Amino acid sequence: MEKASLTTEPQPALTDLQCACATARQVARVLTQLYDSRLRSSGVEAPQFALLMTLAQQGSCNQVDLGRRYALDKTTVSRNLKLLERNGWIESSIGADRRERQFTLTPKGRKRIAQAKPAWKKAQNQLQAGMTAAEWDAMFTTFRTVTRAAQTLQAQNPRNPQK
Repeated sequence: MEKASLTTEPQPALTDLQCACATARQVARVLTQLYDSRLRSSGVEAPQFALLMTLAQQGSCNQVDLGRRYALDKTTVSRNLKLLERNGWIESSIGADRRERQFTLTPKGRKRIAQAKPAWKKAQNQLQAGMTAAEWDAMFTTFRTVTRAAQTLQAQNPRNPQK
């Protein structure tokens, strides 16, 4: 399968970084910009959409579970959840452990997902059109492999990088 041209204008070359961390952050920024630009008309950004979709698929979750699913720190998860709650897309309740809060998608949140899903699908399809099927599949395999390797290393030596 031939790669489709996604643009007629030449794009400036990104810096070819020989650092896994810097390159991953660069890729994340470019992908987030793509998805955000497609989702903008639906009033939601890519990270918010991902959290809403997780709550739609998994049901009620606490902040710790959501942070683990996305490898996010408490502050980032908290900030995103507050925004979603302020918009009325999720609601919180006291969990079984009274120290934690459970977050649930609201009908307004389900409506927001329904409005945003076509734009998300468009971004997904446009990105996929720029790759062969093998490249698309390899991208996800690589993402999982890198994530697993970094998590394993972090679990082995979370605070002492000299070991």
